[in-house]
Amino acid sequence: MRTLIFTGTAGPGSALAAAATASMAASGGRKTLLVSVGPSHSINTLLKTAASPQPDHVAANLDVWAVDTPAAMSTYLDQVRLRLPGTLAQIGGDELPLIPGIEFFLCLEGIGRIPADRYDLVVVEAGPHDALLRVLSLPDSTRWGVRLLFGLDRGAGRSVASQARALVPTSLLPMEWLDPIQEARVQFERIRSAVVGSERVSVRYVLRPDQVGLDEARLAIPALHLHSLAVDALVVGPLLPVDIEDERLEEVIMQQQMVTAEAARTWERRPLLGLPLASTPETTDELTDLGQTLYRSYDPLDTFDVAPPITYSETDTPTLSLNLPGLPREQLNLTLSGDELIIRVGPYRRHILMPEKLRATGNIRASREGTRLLIRPR
Repeated sequence: MRTLIFTGTAGPGSALAAAATASMAASGGRKTLLVSVGPSHSINTLLKTAASPQPDHVAANLDVWAVDTPAAMSTYLDQVRLRLPGTLAQIGGDELPLIPGIEFFLCLEGIGRIPADRYDLVVVEAGPHDALLRVLSLPDSTRWGVRLLFGLDRGAGRSVASQARALVPTSLLPMEWLDPIQEARVQFERIRSAVVGSERVSVRYVLRPDQVGLDEARLAIPALHLHSLAVDALVVGPLLPVDIEDERLEEVIMQQQMVTAEAARTWERRPLLGLPLASTPETTDELTDLGQTLYRSYDPLDTFDVAPPITYSETDTPTLSLNLPGLPREQLNLTLSGDELIIRVGPYRRHILMPEKLRATGNIRASREGTRLLIRPR
């Protein structure tokens, strides 16, 4: 089962590209699920569906799931209720506050429960990259907070140091609370890891064809890679036709051509797919036509040649390698805090637990080789 996540600069482009991709794949006989994360669902308007707790069948080979966040939250709570301590186990689904971004993790959790042979393709319309990136950082922030407050750790990253620095000693907590706190932290990271970082998952980034959109993409695309999501293609649009004979639009057309050319140079290994400016499609047939225009000679399920975003090698010298394509050098900042490497890409940041052999040394060095950031012992 292949998964494509559509995100990009704010606007209708992401939803249009995702829906066109799903409709085209379904028309070709691929069993396809189109997922809208929300909370506002542009997909609902395009395909005339409503938010629901489970996928709805809308056309041949095409199901749509606009995530109903409160319903999904209640369902998930029922699944884990038996593992919660007494008071927490009594909380009803409607009482829980809806944490910003939680709908994306509920979406990932739901996708993780789908049998691998049920769909050939899952298309996720994740909305603007800003919100997606902040959601992807939540498990790391949760781990950092749990370690700081309670010194609790389990599995990767376990250390006596975190327990010694804890603000609230575990001896002050009821014993029945410790495992649920640990399990919640681990489960949060597990849900993300089950999808993010898989070779079967990639991002199609929707680039608005103006200078602001290009500047945003120079930070957003490497930040997505920093969170283990490989961007395998760019969708540029919506694009005005270049043959419009209107002097008032000449400057806009020139700018979109300049942005497209610059994007091709910056991310040269990734196909650039042009999304034309057109009236909003009203049927799945019209969405399929848009998909055929978008992909031209490509297949929506093509796996384009993109190197894994994060790799680790112990050959000769332990090396942590991060692929950050298009990132301006001045927008990268590194901080080492205990056994965590804090990497900042413009306004985005991630706490990465260092591999054990790099964690054991207190002295590391970082260097840039092409698009990759390499972390090694000094």
